[in-house]
This record gives sequence, C-alpha cells and structure tokens, in this order.
Amino acid sequence: MNEYRIMKILRESKNYSQEYVAGKLGINQNAYSKMENGKVKLTLDRIRQLADIYDIKPEYFLSLDLPVINFNIGPNSHGGFIDKYVNNSNYFDPELIQRLLFERDKIIEDKNTIIEYLKKEITHLRNENEELLTTFKKKLDSSLY
Repeated sequence: MNEYRIMKILRESKNYSQEYVAGKLGINQNAYSKMENGKVKLTLDRIRQLADIYDIKPEYFLSLDLPVINFNIGPNSHGGFIDKYVNNSNYFDPELIQRLLFERDKIIEDKNTIIEYLKKEITHLRNENEELLTTFKKKLDSSLY
C-alpha cells in the first residue's frame, strides 16, 4: 500500500505534475491519478518505469518505510544535512516537540554558562599576564642599572 504514497511523495519531491509523469509512462493523467491513488494496481513493469523516472531502485516502491527526501541539493544549497522526513507528515507529537524545545533550551543554557566561564578566565589570564609583564619589566630595569 505504501507504493502509492511513495509515488506521490517522489513526484512531489521532484515538483513533477501528474501530467508530466503520465507522459513519461505513456498514459494519460487520469490513468496515472488512479495508479497514484491506489485504484489501479502497480505492475512490475510500471514499478520499473517509475524507478527509471526517479532514478531509484524498483524495490524502493515495495519498502515498508516511506522515503526520506533531501531537499538540500543543488546550486543554491547551503551545505549541511537538512532532510525533510515525509514518513509521518500528518503526525504531530506535542510531547516530542516539548522535549526537543527543552533540550534546545538546556543546550543554550549550557553554552551561555561556558561562555561566561571563558570570559572570566580570559579576564583572569589578562590580569595575570599584566602582573607578569610588570614584574618582568621591574626586574629588567633593576638589572640594567
């Protein structure tokens, strides 16, 4: 049953219209729509054709997991990994979001604590450096005269 959702996910991830994919398959848009909505069973030949269109392995359509689509590709990509997980696009878990927000806040708090510690340490080291420099200058001046 996932193969029909996968068809739609792949098509939308490529910004292809139903008409475009139907044309690639040599069928009309209405026939393609019926396939994508699960009203017509996919044959192995159709799966192979779709796999060619999307440049994926045919078994991808038979997977129990829905695909993870990476939208962070192309010339305007800013690097890093930004994946849009489409597995549960209709699923919203407020508890998970709360935990993620809590973790984010904790990380920010820890970061701020470390920054404050490092600022104090820099001030301390600067003061110590000044004292050493002053002592060194005094010793140098006393040895010269």
